[in-house]
Amino acid sequence: VINRDDLANVAAAVQPSVVSIRTDSNEGSGVVYDSKGNIVTNNHVVAAAEGGTVTVIFSDGKKVDASIVGTDRRTDLAVVKVSDPAGLKPAKFGDSGSMRIGDTVLALGSPLGLKGTVTSGIISALDRAIQLNDEERPFWRRSAASISGLLQTDAPINPGNSGGPLVNTKGEVIGINTAIASATGGNIGV
Repeated sequence: VINRDDLANVAAAVQPSVVSIRTDSNEGSGVVYDSKGNIVTNNHVVAAAEGGTVTVIFSDGKKVDASIVGTDRRTDLAVVKVSDPAGLKPAKFGDSGSMRIGDTVLALGSPLGLKGTVTSGIISALDRAIQLNDEERPFWRRSAASISGLLQTDAPINPGNSGGPLVNTKGEVIGINTAIASATGGNIGV
């Protein structure tokens, strides 16, 4: 049985590790991976960054520039790095393979530019696959990429949550919020 007060403690413990990420044309979220300044986010959050530079905004409001270390379109993951890692609080990473349908999770990030947002839900399904369209190419050269092995959650996720962490009740990152499915304005997060 999950005590709702415990979720507030989990959120408070994780929030210092969650960042907002902005580029010239996009915004999203990220999570501090290590004390060396590496931050995990989604590829689609940073892929169109001019000059490979993004702005990272920490939970305390501090803004710094970061460089893109690497991206992987196939998994929709990316790593950016800040040059001054002083004071970073790395998140704890857990085992997504140990999650079960019905487990409680929290999604953290900056949906719609609202930094420090936390939503809760459950794991709705395991091993989901989704199609991602390549919007950056002319329509005659687009290809649908598939990502599989995803966790589906009913925790509300909106534009800007992309790249932020999905955490278990121990405060461990068990996923990176990647996409929503929306036919009626509601959403299903993966």
